[in-house]
Amino acid sequence: MIKINMLPPDKRKQGFPINKVLLIISYFILGATLLVWAVSLALFKYNEAKVTKVEGELAKLTVWQQRFDLNQAQNLDITRRGKLVSDFSKQRVVWSELLGDLGNVTPYGCWLTKISQNAQKPENVSIEGSALKLDQVLGFVHNLQLDPQVDSVVLDSTDQKTLNQAKVVSFKITMTKRVAGKDVKKSKP
Repeated sequence: MIKINMLPPDKRKQGFPINKVLLIISYFILGATLLVWAVSLALFKYNEAKVTKVEGELAKLTVWQQRFDLNQAQNLDITRRGKLVSDFSKQRVVWSELLGDLGNVTPYGCWLTKISQNAQKPENVSIEGSALKLDQVLGFVHNLQLDPQVDSVVLDSTDQKTLNQAKVVSFKITMTKRVAGKDVKKSKP
């Protein structure tokens, strides 16, 4: 049996329009893809503008970076020079200070004729002088031992001499000054 559909084509029963659904889905996917691409492009351009702005700000900061680097180099140089000066000052005797200290502890009737610093051991100072009596020399040694800036005092030699028809005692003392790094305090009797 043959079926003949006599209805006009627009009234005939048609099947589900799959091709139209697929076309609509394709347009939807294409539209979503374009939307995602547009948002990504907008975010990219926004971030690119921010990066350009930050690079511009960093370019302005190069002057400050150069100043900072120059200051760091100058500070390092000043620190290095300060260390050199402190190292040299530890190795030498401040003569104005030493002579003042020696003048304060030298007893009456005792005078100094020569003061020298040892080149190999800068903390060692040799003192030569004369006194009217041996007790004055011993008093001078005792006064030096009481000085908190002195580590040790050694009476190397004494000799009886005649100077301008007066008997005097000449002496030689080796004194070791306290090194700046040591903080040991001497007890005073």
